[in-house]
This record gives sequence, C-alpha cells and structure tokens, in this order.
Amino acid sequence: MTITQLNLPDEYLKKLEYIQTLTQQDRQTLLLAAIDLYYHQLTQTTDPLARLKKSKLIGSFEGDANLAEQSEAIFQSLMHEKT
Repeated sequence: MTITQLNLPDEYLKKLEYIQTLTQQDRQTLLLAAIDLYYHQLTQTTDPLARLKKSKLIGSFEGDANLAEQSEAIFQSLMHEKT
C-alpha cells in the first residue's frame, strides 16, 4: 500500500470530520468507500434500455391502449364507481 498525503481545503476537512463523527469510520475507510461509489457511477452503462432491463420497476400489465393519455379520466371514473 502506498501512503499518500492529501491537502484538503478546510471546508472538505470539516465535511470529512462530520461524516466520520456520524459513521464512526476512519478516514481511509471513508475515502475508499467514496472512490468505490464514484467509480461505480462512472462505470454504469449509459444505455437506457439496458438500465431499464436491470430495473426492478419493469413489469407488464393489461390495460387500455390509451392509458397514459386518458389516465386522469380513467382514474376519475374508477373513483366514482367506488363511491
């Protein structure tokens, strides 16, 4: 492991100390986690279809073909049926 010295502006040093206080983690652990998070964000696929396929929110259902366009009217009619 290489030992590296960082010179942080006071603002960032205070932020780091605040995070340390809340998480009870040492600086090395926090910096490694931050690097991992940033790396993960940068290496994520930018293909929207691939992201959708991996999403837990994707599903299928049966409904009117114009559901998006008529959603408010459909909702209102369903609400009147309930009352």
